[in-house]
Amino acid sequence: MKKLIIAVLLIALVVGGVFAQQRFRRGTYTATAQGYEGPITVSVTVNASRITAIVVDSHGDTGAFANMVFQTLIPAMIEAQSTDVDVLSGATGTSTGLKAAVQDAIDQARR
Repeated sequence: MKKLIIAVLLIALVVGGVFAQQRFRRGTYTATAQGYEGPITVSVTVNASRITAIVVDSHGDTGAFANMVFQTLIPAMIEAQSTDVDVLSGATGTSTGLKAAVQDAIDQARR
């Protein structure tokens, strides 16, 4: 009887682990949020368990500040697998807009 219970528990752990890794519907999701000077539109590509790419499709923010934010925050979000990263000092509006757009796309992938 103990062996049967252990076997059932092991199967439940394995199946639970497989479903826990599948947190996204695969694909590319597009979202827009307000940056400092205008909208920021992103495309976020995910597989079943990871964010694999974040691309800024368009934005209305100042080029130098925006590029600095994108070059810093995009790799950080992919590394963290989350939008829970620090904003870039001096470019809070652009940083916040980027994070909001990426989060919206991630939320779409989870539906």
